[in-house]
Amino acid sequence: MNKGVANTVIGLVAFMALLLGLLVHRVLTPATMTQQQLSDNGLFVYELPRRITDFTLIDHNNQPFMKDKLKGRWTLMFFGYTSCPDVCPTTLASIRQFRQLLKEADAKAAARVQVVFVSVDPMRDTPEKLAAYVHYFGEDYIGTTGEYINIFNLAHQLNIAFAYLPAKEGNYDVSHSGEIALINPEGDFHGFFKSPPDPQKMLQTFRSMLKGWQH
Repeated sequence: MNKGVANTVIGLVAFMALLLGLLVHRVLTPATMTQQQLSDNGLFVYELPRRITDFTLIDHNNQPFMKDKLKGRWTLMFFGYTSCPDVCPTTLASIRQFRQLLKEADAKAAARVQVVFVSVDPMRDTPEKLAAYVHYFGEDYIGTTGEYINIFNLAHQLNIAFAYLPAKEGNYDVSHSGEIALINPEGDFHGFFKSPPDPQKMLQTFRSMLKGWQH
């Protein structure tokens, strides 16, 4: 009798452990969203990623930054300028929060994400200035700049627009798109996070997109 009770208890414990394991797995595994659901939550993904042609920029260490730097990792690429009063610092801070959330949820996936900031203000944003700026948001953030035509051509490929606006005393402001380009490990334009970004939604949509990519 005692042996039968013990077996029953063991069986119940095992069953409850199984249910708990399934529940934890369900919670930790990102739901797979449709393309429309991804878009509704802030991430637009192309059905077919778009090829990015070769380009040449320089990074904040004054070293060449070319297309090969986009291979092997997911890249979040944001175009802006260091004197930007609102959109740029807010967006870069949101990316930092997203990466922290991703690291907590999936450290392996987080390690495969890099952040590249492309300055659309090459006249004022020197490599030294970019280094101080991007490292304020993340020690591994990459700041890039270059010749205007090279920046323009890359921005055009990623559907990013920017323009220079006259300001007081002969100065100028810069107007630019606020989307975050998403480039896949093949170095192709995969999609973009809409502006303004929501770190929590970025986490959910990125993990869902990543799950579909892996399969």
